[in-house]
Amino acid sequence: MALLTGWQLLMARYSGQEDVTVGSPMAGRTRGEVEGLIGLFVNAQVLRTRVTGRDSFRTLLRQVRETVLGAQEHQELPIERLVEELKPERIPGRTPFFQVMLTYQASFRGAASVEGVKLEAMELDTFSAKFDLTLQVLESDAGLKGYLEYTTDLFTPATAARMAEHLRVLLQEAVAQPNESVARLPLLTTAERHEILVAWNATRAP
Repeated sequence: MALLTGWQLLMARYSGQEDVTVGSPMAGRTRGEVEGLIGLFVNAQVLRTRVTGRDSFRTLLRQVRETVLGAQEHQELPIERLVEELKPERIPGRTPFFQVMLTYQASFRGAASVEGVKLEAMELDTFSAKFDLTLQVLESDAGLKGYLEYTTDLFTPATAARMAEHLRVLLQEAVAQPNESVARLPLLTTAERHEILVAWNATRAP
């Protein structure tokens, strides 16, 4: 929940918008009769959050938690049905409702064995981004591992790396100051603050 809250807060800070919508996949295996089936049952959920600068991170976290729990209760509703019912404006090349995604895979072990057959996960480069921006997080024995997938029409590698650092700083400060208003939580790294306040501000003259 904290990771999703930080991600949505980062999107709000970057965009300057208070209404933030992020997509997130749900497992879609809520029924016992599908447990033995092989296949992809994942369904994308639309997670919408209202981010105001007056709210504390703790308040925002509570709001996101309620949104996620509500979405999980209806995770079997296909996103295609939402599109059919709500009829959002369609733009070629863009998904309806959201262009930013967060995926979280718990208990990732990297290898498995099924009836004597060894299975091992491999990272594949698809050479194409499904959304404008996707934060993918994997849970493993060593901790959390994540990376950003982005469309190169909108972002450069340097921008993506800077965005990842801003998320790290934001989450670090939010944990340290959960009652601080989200508008006041810092994003900049120590090096960026020095560059802006010192290096770019070297205006002294004889």
